[in-house]
Amino acid sequence: MQFLIIILILCLIIFLFGLHVLAKEDLVFVRKNITLEILFNLAFFAFGIGLFSSRLIYVLLHPSPGFLNPLVFFLFPYFPGLSLIGGVGGAVVFVLLYKRRKFPTDRIFDFFAMAFLGALPFGFFGVQMLLGMSDLFVGVVMPIIFFLTLFFFVKVLLPLNSRGEIRDGSLGFLFLLIFSFTLFLARIVHEKNDLQVLIQIDTLLLLVLFITSLIVLIMKEKGLSLPKRTS
Repeated sequence: MQFLIIILILCLIIFLFGLHVLAKEDLVFVRKNITLEILFNLAFFAFGIGLFSSRLIYVLLHPSPGFLNPLVFFLFPYFPGLSLIGGVGGAVVFVLLYKRRKFPTDRIFDFFAMAFLGALPFGFFGVQMLLGMSDLFVGVVMPIIFFLTLFFFVKVLLPLNSRGEIRDGSLGFLFLLIFSFTLFLARIVHEKNDLQVLIQIDTLLLLVLFITSLIVLIMKEKGLSLPKRTS
């Protein structure tokens, strides 16, 4: 599993390239003086926090005395164990809570989500290659689903968003809906007829993410305000 770090770095490069392509001429970012340097710096912070939360959630879901050793905890390529939903959740929370004056957080969230959609297929395919392509649904079908989703987002939804027909932030939460549902479906396919998968903590986290994203998406599109943080 030492090659896992190579897959993560490759996915990060693809993510940054996608972010560059999508955001380099966005008029909202230009008007608000949001440069690619600012976006890339935020992306690296989000990647680091996502990686840490991914490891932390995995350790909490798979407790073992060995993880009390900091070397075992942090050297995940040698002592495998990362939670994808934990990583995505941590990165999303960081991006949404990151506040600067006149910072278009929701729009940045949308563009991060689309760039991440471009990296996800390579991550799933690469990990399955390491595992000997033991799960064709995860290694082949899911990458195709995410590629098609990215195409739909860029060609259909992003122009609607640019014309103001879809609110900023909605693309990001729609991505979370598709992401959580697809991973939930993958768990059902993998476990086949074993209904115990429905009460596993990983599955419950996916359901929580799905329901939360759906509620926030509906609120955004109906123009309802989310509770603001108090300083």
